[in-house]
Amino acid sequence: PLRHGAGGAPPGAAGAAAAGSNPRKFSEKIALQKQRQAEETAAFEEVMMELGSTRVRDVLGMP
Repeated sequence: PLRHGAGGAPPGAAGAAAAGSNPRKFSEKIALQKQRQAEETAAFEEVMMELGSTRVRDVLGMP
């Protein structure tokens, strides 16, 4: 199956169109990507902590 970007356009076309209409600098894009990654990492770590505490309760036989 072919993969398409936003709106059914080929992957490169969607990015090129977005870049042309959005005058953000690369440094701003990098900062946004780093922020998004930090948020995703925090959410992942929270889930893993909850999973860990659930497993500890299971091992100890706690409800």
